[in-house]
Amino acid sequence: MVFILSVILSVIIVGSLLILNDLPFVSGTILASGAGERWSVRILSPVILIAGVMLPLFIGNNPIQAAAGVFSPSEAGVVLSIGLATLLAVVATGRFSGFPAIAYAFMAALAGASLASENKLDLSTCGSYILSWITAPLICAVLAALVYRLYVLSTRDRIIHLAILDARLLAVSTLLSFLLLAAVAYNSSILISFLSFESGLPVLAKVVIVIGSVLIIYPFLFKRSCQKKWDIADTELDIDSQSVLTVMIAIVLTLVLFSGNLPGKIGLKATPLPPGTLFVAALTGISVSSGRALLEGKDISSSLAAIIVSPSIAFMSAYCLSKVAAGSWTGTIFIITMFLIAIILTAMLRSKGDKDIQKGILLSREMQAFSTQKTLSALEVKAEMTEKDLLDKLDGKRKELVDFALGIGDQKKFMERIYDELKTVRAMPDGPEKDSMTDDLLSSLRERMYFTSEINDFYARSEVLHRDFNRRLVEAFPNLTENERKLANLLRQGFSSKYIASLMNIAPKSVEINRYRLRAKLGLNRSDNLIKFIKSI
Repeated sequence: MVFILSVILSVIIVGSLLILNDLPFVSGTILASGAGERWSVRILSPVILIAGVMLPLFIGNNPIQAAAGVFSPSEAGVVLSIGLATLLAVVATGRFSGFPAIAYAFMAALAGASLASENKLDLSTCGSYILSWITAPLICAVLAALVYRLYVLSTRDRIIHLAILDARLLAVSTLLSFLLLAAVAYNSSILISFLSFESGLPVLAKVVIVIGSVLIIYPFLFKRSCQKKWDIADTELDIDSQSVLTVMIAIVLTLVLFSGNLPGKIGLKATPLPPGTLFVAALTGISVSSGRALLEGKDISSSLAAIIVSPSIAFMSAYCLSKVAAGSWTGTIFIITMFLIAIILTAMLRSKGDKDIQKGILLSREMQAFSTQKTLSALEVKAEMTEKDLLDKLDGKRKELVDFALGIGDQKKFMERIYDELKTVRAMPDGPEKDSMTDDLLSSLRERMYFTSEINDFYARSEVLHRDFNRRLVEAFPNLTENERKLANLLRQGFSSKYIASLMNIAPKSVEINRYRLRAKLGLNRSDNLIKFIKSI
C-alpha cells in the first residue's frame, strides 16, 4: 500500500511538472497554428494525450519504456526520491531557464537512484543517453531549417489565393496537431515508468492511477498552464503560419525518431525528449534558414545550460535521497551540505538582486526624467502640428463652403433656364417642335437627376482617400473591371445595397448580381463574408 501511494505521489509530481512546463509548448504551438480554435482539436486533445501516455503499458518491447530499464523501482522510498529529485532539478533549473528539460532530469534521477541501490552504473549506456540528449535538439534544428527552406523553394514562383492558402494551412495544422499530441504523449510515457510491469500492479490499476492523477492535478494547474500557453502563442510564436507549421513538423519528426529503434543503429538511444528544448531548437533552425532571429540569444543559451544542469542536479539529488531512504549517513551528510550551499547561494543571489534593484531604481528615475523631457518635446511638436492641422482643416472647410455656394448657384441657374424654357414650350402650339423641345428638357432633367458630375467627383475623392486599398486590390486581383473595383470600394466604406444602387445608377437587384460576380472573381465560398474579406485586403 505504501509503495502504491509513493507511485501515485511520484506520478502526480512528475505529471505536474510536465503540465506546467512542457505541455504549454505543445498547446501553445497548436494554438498559434490556428488549429487550437477547432472543436475537433479541443475535444480530442486530452483523449490523445492520455491514450498516448498509457499505450506503452499495453504493449511489450517498447523502446521508450525500455529506456527506464536502467532502474526498476521496487521500494517506496526510492520511488519517491526519483519524483522529488526531478522536482528539485526542475525548480532549480527554472530559476534561470524557461526550458528545464524535465525528461532529461527524470532519466538522470532514474540513473542516480540505480547507482545508489546497486552501487554500479553502465557508463557506456549513460554516455549513449547523454549523446542522444545533445543530438536530438541538433537534429530538430536541422530538420526545421530544411523543412522551412523546402517550403520557401516550393512556393517561390507559385501564386495562390490567400483564402485557399489559409484553408490548406489550417487543414495541415489540424493533422499536425493530432500527430504532435500523440508523439509527445507516447515519448513522455517513460515518466510513468514507475508503473512498469515489474511493479506488480495490474494494468487496470495503472490506468486508474494515470487517469486519476490527471483528474487530481489538472484543475489546479489549468489556469497557469493556459496562461503560459497563450504567452507562448502570442510572444514566441508571433510569426507567420508557415514557420509555426515548420516547428510542428520538426518536433514531430524528432520525437518519432527517438521513440523507436532507429537511434540504436547509429549508437544513440531511444529516449524521452523535452518539448520545450525541441521548441527552442526548431525556432533556432528556422532563424538560421530564414536569416531572421525568432528567439533571443538568452533563450538559446539558457536552454543549452538546462540540458547540462537539470540532469546533473537530478542525478545527484536522486542518489542522495535514495541513500537517505536506505538509511545511509553518506547521503544524509551530502544533502545537508547541499542544503547549506543552497542557502549561501540564495543569500548571495538575494544580495545581488538587491543591488540590481537599486540600480534598476536609479535607471528608472533617469529614464523617467528622460521620458518626461521627451514627452514635453513631443507635446510641443504635437501642438504645432495640431495648429497646422486646424488651419488646414479650416481652409478645407472654407473651400467646401465655396464649392457648396458655387453648387447652389449652378443649380439655381439650371432651374431658371428650365423654368424659362418650360414657359416657352407651354406657349407654343402643339406639334413636332413642341415635342422636340419637351424631349430636350426631359433629357436635361434626367442627366441632372443622375448627378453625373457629383458622382464622378465622389469617385475621384474616394480614389485619393483609399489609394492604398485600390493599389492592393489591383495587385491581388488584376482581372477585376472598373465597376467591380468601384463596388469593392463602396462595400469597404460600409454603403448599403440601396445607396450603392443610387451611386452606380443601377437597380438594387443589379447590385446583388454584381456582388455575386465579385465574390466569384475573389474566389470566395458561399460561407465566406465578402465585406470582411475586402476589409482584410
